[in-house]
Amino acid sequence: MDLLLLILTLVSLAAAAGLAVVATRLVREDRRRSAARVAALSGAIDLDVPSDAAPVPVSSMFDMRPGASVQGRPLVKAAVVGVMAVIVVIAAAMGNRAPSTAAIAKAAQQPAPLELMSLRHSREGTTLTVTGLVRNPAGGAEARRVTAVVFAFDRSGGFTASGRAALDFVVLEPGGESPFVVTIPNVTEVAKYRVSFRTERGMMRHVDRRAEQNQLAQQ
Repeated sequence: MDLLLLILTLVSLAAAAGLAVVATRLVREDRRRSAARVAALSGAIDLDVPSDAAPVPVSSMFDMRPGASVQGRPLVKAAVVGVMAVIVVIAAAMGNRAPSTAAIAKAAQQPAPLELMSLRHSREGTTLTVTGLVRNPAGGAEARRVTAVVFAFDRSGGFTASGRAALDFVVLEPGGESPFVVTIPNVTEVAKYRVSFRTERGMMRHVDRRAEQNQLAQQ
């Protein structure tokens, strides 16, 4: 993809340069012809007009409206349009490439997500206790004051309650692990729960490394 874009850019630049040269030559030739016509008319006037004739304003004979020379030169207009088209093509190609490059760079800068290694639960009356183990992979960034958050849901998928607790280790370095225990009191109907992790800066990405998804039946 990058090679194709490079080739397209080089071809477009070469075409733009060629069209610019053609346009410049056409403009110069047009100026030469205009100068020659003016000189010829001036000579004819000097020969034919009597000395006692009333002077004629020069602007009435040789004044040209703005853009008249360009309007009468279709090749010049074609060259200008061609140059503009090449510029538009290059801009569009670079614009389409920029977001993908930025997205790749942004993804490369993001640290690896946390890994949920284990998750268990227990019920004592109306209290739900969730324990687990989270790991910061070697490609992750150092995390401080990470909090585990548990959301409980009923059989219909409705939210019932939530609880949170800090990890046992305040600092979770790359390659390190930490257990956590979250207690949710006063819950009666719970069918499943979900775990997430966050810091003071916001939610942290994580992946579930367990083989199966945990679900809790009503007791």
